[in-house]
Amino acid sequence: MAIKTIVDGSLLAECEMKGPIRFGMQRVAEEINNFLVADKALDISFANTIYSCDYHKNMLKFINANCPSYLNKISSATPYLNPFPKGANKYTDPIFKTLGIEVAINDIEKNDLFFSYYYPFPSKIKKSSITKCITLLDIISLRMSGYNQQVMALTKEIIECIVPNFSISISEFSKQDLCDYDKRVDPNRIFVVPLAASNDLFYVNTDKEKWMQVKEKYQLPENYFLSVSSIDERKNLPHLIKSFSKFILQENPKDLHLVLTGNSTYGYSILEKLGIDKKVREKIVLAKSIANEDLASVYSNATCFFFMSLYEGFGLPALEAMQCGTPVVTSNATSLPEVVGDAGIMLSPNDEDGLCQTMLQIYNDQELRNKFSVLGLSRAKQFSWERCANEYVEVFKKITK
Repeated sequence: MAIKTIVDGSLLAECEMKGPIRFGMQRVAEEINNFLVADKALDISFANTIYSCDYHKNMLKFINANCPSYLNKISSATPYLNPFPKGANKYTDPIFKTLGIEVAINDIEKNDLFFSYYYPFPSKIKKSSITKCITLLDIISLRMSGYNQQVMALTKEIIECIVPNFSISISEFSKQDLCDYDKRVDPNRIFVVPLAASNDLFYVNTDKEKWMQVKEKYQLPENYFLSVSSIDERKNLPHLIKSFSKFILQENPKDLHLVLTGNSTYGYSILEKLGIDKKVREKIVLAKSIANEDLASVYSNATCFFFMSLYEGFGLPALEAMQCGTPVVTSNATSLPEVVGDAGIMLSPNDEDGLCQTMLQIYNDQELRNKFSVLGLSRAKQFSWERCANEYVEVFKKITK
């Protein structure tokens, strides 16, 4: 008999709200959901758990676009109104807790399982006897400084949902990190299921005409190292920029640039703050966010992809680059060894001289680049959203026995 499962659709609603440029957790929910709804082992209904007409409307919009036959399988009631400012979120805006407003969810006890891709369980779900499971991304906000109190409170609330229930962790590192942080957590109730990279967005793109269009669109150089930039301290971007600067000043490769894409909030102010030489600044390109249809071309034409993060729950950008056949250099920190394995070059996230030397080797050695391109493509085949979703279903079967 199929497992009667209520899926929290609030993150799916956010997929519609964000449009094509989505955060990692939203993209993850969308990819997994596409396979879960097709699995005959599950009898799924959806529930929006955030008290907002916008969330309810956008959840229905997502379902209509991706799995329209489920429009008649909605467990949550429509909220009466949108009483809060646009963009306010139940889990990051204190007013929601103060008022204690909750969406009604019908027939909870007639189901076997409640599953959330990210957000904590509503209080009615917590109080019910239904089996509960939530995805664990990471506890970064509790391990590193610089995160606001609301994000930290949200992470703590997710942990409180995990302690008496079940969880699916995106990496062995995230699981162990949580178990080390909170001794109440039973490791036997956390199941590790690695993520994947989209085959539609990330692939080896050899279309030269497409590359010329993308190159012109984003004003990209012919030869470049690529990295995903962010204002987040854990992404360790200053280390990459300083290492690149040292490499350029020492070796003077005239035809090489560093392209930084992703969150462009840094702007060129970070180069000034780091005291980067004017000669090097001319070789650093801050590209705006890359459209989905252009990602494969930008990744595929990079000389090498660098991801020197201090802390990752998984590290999707490294996997995305490998799937495009781009040689990858990453830090050896946290979850990244689980993703990259021996298919890339891994260094300490603080080793500036080591990173400079690696840049020189990668720049000079075509054979080395080819080697890690092939290894990366092979490694990337071990990860797929279909496999990920299948493992989710196996977890659901285990915990609802």
